[in-house]
Order: sequence, then structure tokens, then C-alpha cells
Amino acid sequence: MTVMMQASATVSDLQVLDSFHGRDTFALVVGAPVWLAWRCAGRQVAAGWYEADDLAAAIALARADLPEVPHPDALEICVTHDWEHVTPEALATSFPNSLRGLVGMEILSGGKLTRVAPTRAIATNRAPFREIERLAKLKRVTPEAYARTARIRRFSADQFLLLIPEDRCIRLWRGGQVQPAETVDAPLLQQTVEGLIGWMWRNLHPDGRMTYKYWPSRGAESKADNTIRQFMATVALGRVAMRSGSAEDASGAQASLAYNLDRFYAEEDGLGMIIFEGKAKLGAMALAALAILEFREAGLIEPAGYEAVFTALCAGIFHLWQENGAFRTFLKPPDRNDNQNFYPGEALLFLATLHRKTRDPDLARRCMTSFRYYRDWHLADPNPAFVPWHSQACVMLWEDLGAPELAEFVFSRNDWILHMQQWSGRLQPDFQGRFYNPERPDFGPPHASSTGVYMEGLADAWRLAHRLGDDARAERYATALRRGLRAIRQLQFRDRKVDGFYISRPEMVMGGLRTETYNNEIRVDNVQHCLMALLKLDRDADFNWSGGV
Repeated sequence: MTVMMQASATVSDLQVLDSFHGRDTFALVVGAPVWLAWRCAGRQVAAGWYEADDLAAAIALARADLPEVPHPDALEICVTHDWEHVTPEALATSFPNSLRGLVGMEILSGGKLTRVAPTRAIATNRAPFREIERLAKLKRVTPEAYARTARIRRFSADQFLLLIPEDRCIRLWRGGQVQPAETVDAPLLQQTVEGLIGWMWRNLHPDGRMTYKYWPSRGAESKADNTIRQFMATVALGRVAMRSGSAEDASGAQASLAYNLDRFYAEEDGLGMIIFEGKAKLGAMALAALAILEFREAGLIEPAGYEAVFTALCAGIFHLWQENGAFRTFLKPPDRNDNQNFYPGEALLFLATLHRKTRDPDLARRCMTSFRYYRDWHLADPNPAFVPWHSQACVMLWEDLGAPELAEFVFSRNDWILHMQQWSGRLQPDFQGRFYNPERPDFGPPHASSTGVYMEGLADAWRLAHRLGDDARAERYATALRRGLRAIRQLQFRDRKVDGFYISRPEMVMGGLRTETYNNEIRVDNVQHCLMALLKLDRDADFNWSGGV
């Protein structure tokens, strides 16, 4: 038997407004389990599974379980349907990341019943399969052995959030709301940029330290760190300060640079390095030098600011450059030479920026030698991670040197990158616009920082196509960038009452970017890559926001 709950404008009578995709009803199967979780300021104060003849009766049961002291401000609801048994062999295909937050899991083992609601998987940032791992560990068996003895079912759920003080109910999708593609425009760009900038400043600590990784579900900061991403954040803060012209922003950017150099900079035999946990990476050295160079050019520090540090960093970078154009990628340990898809591109971007300032012919020679070496190296075994850094460097070199081969390579590689972007077909609506190729998992998982850095390269490729009058290509790139903005906005924490319904410390989260729609971990490079891409579009008056997606 199915009971149809009619839409209502209020929640005071325990009715639910279903405003998703224009439908005004949803089906509640009598006796089907309903997940109800009461929350106060993001904290779960009571929760459970309830079975009743209708939703009102289920909520009434849940009210009886509420502690007397807490005054909840939200009720999280999952109305379950489409239950199906899952064999141990089908676990991976039944609970992929693409369905995390959309389907739940029920486990029956040894007479004990465990259920994981889709919204709970989002709020705790744990995949349903983690529950099998936890239960298996308690029994001291492998997850595979545990799954063979348990009855496992998958279910879907209609998700709702009741905002109690506002007497308002919202239909959720994966614990949030889908950003409509048709809303991608210049005002959305501004809202997204301001949110990203706000997150950066709120996560810059008074001593200049930037939050590297934050777990919204726990309300806690990770102890992990990464020098490349920290100096990229410093570069981003410098560009934000340039954009605003604010003395306060300039002071914050300066504090970030000073903190990172004080913590990570070292020198040995005249070679400057950025060192952390015994590793001195070419990419970190290049981005630290780029930060100093950009800060000088913007007047954020004196023209000769950090002169000794800058000179030594340049010496370290040139020490790793070889006459055939290749870079060794680690100063320490000296025998390590991997990450060739990343670090040489970061170094070439710095050298191109330095050439723009110095116009040194020998530096131009080195840049072109490296360009040709890595062009051939990449084409022999293409990887998309290579493209955005080299695109930015090559566009800058083309603007200053005019070599046609630079433009040809940028266009060839960014045309190829467009095939990485997901938009149509059998695709979850909240995935639209991200850069990920499911047929090539070796290219890496979907990730906010990947989408952001691809857009950084595409923004420069668009500028190049626009300047060369290649209107068709420029519009293809512009479409991809508009679609990318939709993906970024989807990942952004933008409403502390709705997509932040489970967040206990919203000041650390709002404006930041989830790693994926189903993984709410915030990492600084999620934010700064996307921010630096969007800042390029923000400052270019010629970018077409009316072209659609």
C-alpha cells in the first residue's frame, strides 16, 4: 500500500513540501523505514529509524524520543523505497561513489540490524561500505568474510530537510541541492568568487598559517600539510589582494608569504629550497619564487623584497634544469625524479613569469628548450595533469615571444582536455561540468582541485584563442568554463542552513569547496585552484557569459 503525502506550505502540521523538479507529491510505503535525525546548530541531538503508517506518525514517534533539553532547529528525513538485496560479489557495483549520498545500506548479521541513511553518509562523510569494515573489525574478520555471512540490502530515499524555526521544508539531493545549469552567469561568478575569497581569509590564521585540510563532519582541522599547495595558496592570496587593493588583504597575503618562507625555506651551498619532511620539491621551489615575484610586481612587498631568498631559489631551480630542457624534480632526495607531469610545468610557469620581467634572451632559450622537450615527452604518453601548468606557461611565452608552435600546442592539448569534462549522458545532475574520465581511472579520481586547475589552463587558452580571432575554438573553451563554474558552485558550501545542516563550525566551512559532491573534505587547493581560474574570468571583460552551457 502506498500513501501519497500532499504538498503543504508549512511543516507545523508535520506535512512535507516536495518542491523537487516540480513534483508536488511523494510516495511513502506504509511500514517502510524512515530515517529521522533532529539537529541543533548542526549537531545531531537525536536520531533513529521509524516505521509507521504515514510520515506524520513516524515524526510523532521521533518527537517522543527527543531529549527535553535540546531545542532542534532542523529535522533530517529520508523516506526509503526501492529496497533490493545485494550479494557479496555485487557490493562494489551496488555502492559506488557515484551513488554515495543517494542510496543507503542495511546490514543484518547475528540478529543485529544496522542501517546507514544516504544523508547520514553525507553528514558523517563515510561511505556505506565503511560500516561493513567497522562491523567486520569488531568480529575480527575481513570485510569480505563478514559480507558473506550477512544479509545486505540497498535502498533509495526521498530526502528532506525541515527548517523548524522558519517552518520551511526543502527537498534535498545528496544532502544538498543541485545547482541548475541555466543559472550560470556573471552574477553567479561573483557570488562564487566572493565565497571562495571569504573562505581563504577566514582560514588564514593570525600568524599567517593557512588551513591545509579541514573535515566539516568532525569540525576539525587535519594535521597534514603540503608545501606546494601552501605556496599556491600564498599566490592566490596575493592575487586577491591585487584585485581588491585592500591594505588588510595585502597584510594577510604578506603574512602568508612570511609564514611559509619562515617555516619551509632552507638553503644549502647557495641553493634555496622549500623543504618539508625531508623532501625539497621543484614545484614548491618554483611556486615560492613565483609568489615573491608576483608580490614584488604588485607592490605587496618591496621591489627587492626577499632578495637573498629569491636569488637562492632561482639558483636551486636552475640547478635542477638540464641542457636538454628536462628538469630533475627533487633537490632532496637527489635521486628522486618523479612527478614529471606536475613539477616541470610549475617551474616553467615561474620561468615564463621571470622572463616577462627580465626579457633575458638566455632565459627565453631555456624556456623554449624546456617547452620542446616536454611537448615531445607528453605526446609520447599523454596525461591530462600535464596540460594546465604548461598551458599557462606557453600562453605567457607566446604573448612575449610569438612562436606559433606554442599556440599550436596549447590548442591541441586543451581541445583534448575538453573530452575530460562531463556534461551529458547517463550522469548524476550534480556531476555536470566536472573534469573526470571514468574510462581512464589512471588519470585520477574526480576532484575539485583537478577541475580548478584544468580551468586555469583553459582560461588562458580561451584568451589566446580570443586574441587570435579563433572564435569557434574560443566559444568551445568558454562553454567548458561556464560548465566548470556550475561544477564549482555545486561543490561550494553556500547555505549554512541547507547544505551545511550538519556543520558545527560553519565559519570554517562556508564558501569552501568539497573535494567531491559525496566527499565534504575541504583542502586548500580545492579552493585556490578554482579561485585563481575564476579570477581570470572575472577580470576579463570580453568573456561571454550569455553563451549558455
